[in-house]
Amino acid sequence: LFYHWVLKLISNAVLTFLLIPCCLTQEFRAPPFIPNVSFLWGWNAPTELCAQKFNVQLDLNLFSLIGSPRKSATGQGITLFYADRLGYYPHIDEKTGKNVNGGIPQSGNLKKHLEKAKKDIAYYIQTDSIGLAVIDWENWRPVWARNWKPKDIYKHQSIELVQQQHIELNVTEATKIAKADFEKAGKCFMQETLKLGKSLRPNYLWGYYLFPDCYNHNYKKPDYNGSCSDLEKKRNDELNWIWKESTALFPSIYLNTILKSSPYAALYVRNRVWEAIRVSQVSSVKHPLPIFVYARPVFTDVSLKYLSEDDLVNTIGETVSLGVSGMIIWGSLNLSQNVNTLNPYIINVTLAAKMCNQVLCQEQGVCIRKHWNSNDYLHLNPDNFAIQLEKSGRYTVQGKPTLEDLQQFSKQFYCSSKGEPLKNFKCGSCHGHFSQFGSSWTNAALFFGSVLYSLLQLQFYCQNQVFIRKP
Repeated sequence: LFYHWVLKLISNAVLTFLLIPCCLTQEFRAPPFIPNVSFLWGWNAPTELCAQKFNVQLDLNLFSLIGSPRKSATGQGITLFYADRLGYYPHIDEKTGKNVNGGIPQSGNLKKHLEKAKKDIAYYIQTDSIGLAVIDWENWRPVWARNWKPKDIYKHQSIELVQQQHIELNVTEATKIAKADFEKAGKCFMQETLKLGKSLRPNYLWGYYLFPDCYNHNYKKPDYNGSCSDLEKKRNDELNWIWKESTALFPSIYLNTILKSSPYAALYVRNRVWEAIRVSQVSSVKHPLPIFVYARPVFTDVSLKYLSEDDLVNTIGETVSLGVSGMIIWGSLNLSQNVNTLNPYIINVTLAAKMCNQVLCQEQGVCIRKHWNSNDYLHLNPDNFAIQLEKSGRYTVQGKPTLEDLQQFSKQFYCSSKGEPLKNFKCGSCHGHFSQFGSSWTNAALFFGSVLYSLLQLQFYCQNQVFIRKP
């Protein structure tokens, strides 16, 4: 019986070889930030208060990095720097209309800002451990043209300042100078802050929340396809100085209720993530920036309305299938109410991605869609896998992949390189032999063995891994 079992597994491994593409795509993705974690999950919510105030215990073992956005929280795996937590960020208070730290960036004091920012970074990131440092500055945008209402107040004040300094200029002349002054000062504040952060905490990945954005919010139009306009792509290209200074990108895919259970939601998310992928390759196509996508389990305009499973597919499912580095779940205390829908789906896509990466990529790349604008997702086959909630309140996964499952992945996905040449993979013509692995049958046997090991390892992982405790 054991002999027949081994023969069956070996034959499966041989057939699995036929699924492996002869050449990996020349598209590149960033290598894992944490070794052996191909898709990183981050938890950025103040759930430490769940136990203190509501006696609710959350087991967040699924999340590699955890950070609370509360102002008193320090030493976090994810540190979120709001406007009042990092230096003297110049901005106009949206409620009072008063100038804070000079208001417009050209009236701010960069030297004092950096001195204060140095102290703030030391306070919030006290260790040299790894993590994500996300700067959340949303009051003004560094591209002048993107400061539309109500942010156009930054344009008005900038023009007024120039007119006060040069009374002989007309509005057109003053506007031209104001634009240059505003963008130069904004660039200095954002660029120098990144440089400071990287120098003080080099083990953290630094970047700005909501960068890049492509403003594809016109989903009320009947012909909406989610695409980022050429104009907004051009404006993102003008921000090359941010991408070159950043060590990570943090775009957002928050949903409005108008996109609830809508196919437009997938288009909206897909194009935003795809634009981030394009931007990530500005400095180097072969060494792109890691991308961590911010998502919420609730809608932005109704904070107590949770995403359905369809909405999770349109957000989380889209993001995982495009092959980014990870996702950060942001929210408030009411997140704990939604774990029955959120957690099983996270488990589903995480294991599906792991399966694809192990068998198709041999863990040397990540699976991405063959056609980025398709509706293909990395999901477990419900006929072969079951995600169950035990009496103990913990989720377990039972099941194993079949060749049919792997064939489905092979049809819809291929492997991208992790920002570096892939070992043991060489492009070449297959034609039914093992040219890409060398001419010897020894190499072929080693390959089959590695595939077999991956299948067994994945089966063990699925049957034994326990995830999140139900509150």
